[in-house]
Amino acid sequence: MSTATETAFTAGDVTYRVTGDKVRAATPYLTPADSDNPHPNRSWYALVGAHLYYVVDLVEAATGAEDVKVKTARLALAELGFPVFALAWNTLLTQGHPGHTG
Repeated sequence: MSTATETAFTAGDVTYRVTGDKVRAATPYLTPADSDNPHPNRSWYALVGAHLYYVVDLVEAATGAEDVKVKTARLALAELGFPVFALAWNTLLTQGHPGHTG
């Protein structure tokens, strides 16, 4: 598990910094993926506390960034030590999703 307390990423032409505390502070403003209304077209999630959250929503809410790429969000959260995983089935298990893994 990572011991990083802060990580940085670039979205557009801006570099953002995010911490685990900022990620945890963003969660009350988000609907957990394990709620009654999960989004049907999202694959990558992070476990924060007792709930699952879509990685892009978490990073954008924690930083104010816009148009964060899935790969950028999942790598930032993993670097901060949050468990990150994908829900996958069929060919996603054998081939992956090129938009998320490339």
